[in-house]
Amino acid sequence: MSSIFIQIPSYRDWELPKTVSNAISRASGQNELYFGIHNCVLFPGEVVKPDSPVGWAQIRYEESIAPNNIGLQKARYIANELYDGEDYYLQIDSHMRFVQDWDLKVIKMIEGYILDGIENPLITMYPPSYWYEEDGVTEKYDVATNLTRILFTENPAKFKETLIPTQTAHRIPDGCVYTASTSGGFIFTSGSFANIKPNQKIAFWGEEPLIAARAFTHGFNLVVPTEYLVYHLYANKLPFQKIRRNHVWVDFPQQWGQLSNLSNIEYSLTFTENRVGNGALGSSRALRDYEEFAGLNFTTREILQNGWV
Repeated sequence: MSSIFIQIPSYRDWELPKTVSNAISRASGQNELYFGIHNCVLFPGEVVKPDSPVGWAQIRYEESIAPNNIGLQKARYIANELYDGEDYYLQIDSHMRFVQDWDLKVIKMIEGYILDGIENPLITMYPPSYWYEEDGVTEKYDVATNLTRILFTENPAKFKETLIPTQTAHRIPDGCVYTASTSGGFIFTSGSFANIKPNQKIAFWGEEPLIAARAFTHGFNLVVPTEYLVYHLYANKLPFQKIRRNHVWVDFPQQWGQLSNLSNIEYSLTFTENRVGNGALGSSRALRDYEEFAGLNFTTREILQNGWV
């Protein structure tokens, strides 16, 4: 039996208890699950604390009252601190659904990549979607047929302006297993990923390419799953009854604006100053190694992904 740590940040998200319940009910029961959850709410108990009906799944839980501890990477940091030596690490969002026996399948993927000679595989991909019908109760799932990888080919002008590349999902060509970046809503790798503690200054934008660069320079290899494992409830400007969650930038616009400004500065300095250390890049590989791998140049602000498309 292996153990899996599941890191979940949540902000006023009524899907949180369902996400935890679904992860447990769709797991095989052959591995131990340990949830590390940071739940940010307006008042105690606004969103029900998840619980577990089985002994092999345990809940570790921290709750904050907004605007304390707002910001995505701050929430992930608090959740990450609940890690306690588990074998594997799963990072997800608070609005997810799982396929049956997802735990057995994803561990088998990791083992397969290692047997293929890929050390420290980190599996990541933008998940297909689930959504609610008009009744607000019936769930529907995207019957996706193609696996995808993440590329930066869209909107190169934004990268030149902000150093934050626009990430989009692209169909994986035959024989390809690598992805240029990460999806914050689905990362699965070894438990040592917990040592790359989330940068608490990052509010939201830039989280995914920063995680990718940090993981790569810490020695992880970014790969795609070999089959779908999870589904994600995307907001897409839908009403509350369809997404079941709120957005902190709507609730606290002034605080969020200040946090976002500091976040953008932190993100930019990480790359322009090639920062290595806590909250920044690793020392197992250089930033230029990630640039060559992903097709980015943080000095010239160019996207050079000809080898990916």
